[in-house]
Amino acid sequence: MPSIKWNIYIAEVGFIENNTSKLRPMIVISEQVGEHNIVLAAPIYSKKPDHELKGDIAIADNYKDLGLARPSTIRLHRIAPLITSDLKELLGRAPADIQQAVIVELKKLLDL
Repeated sequence: MPSIKWNIYIAEVGFIENNTSKLRPMIVISEQVGEHNIVLAAPIYSKKPDHELKGDIAIADNYKDLGLARPSTIRLHRIAPLITSDLKELLGRAPADIQQAVIVELKKLLDL
């Protein structure tokens, strides 16, 4: 299976609290694992966060190149496992600077 790590997709994201789901842009931050092709992905929010949190990464200048409609924020503290079949539409691929920012912020977030 081809690598999808660092791709940005519109994905079907489920919410346990109210048994619903929502389409949301997500950045895939791992390769597929296991027989169900599970990936780890972080949501991308277009609404500017009220408070910047550890693990937030702003996407301001090149958001259109990534297939996003407006400046956005990757929220690493909201990482979720997804089945690759939940990845509905490829929007773009994160460039090297965003990939590096994700790695740096994940290390900080996980205290590695």
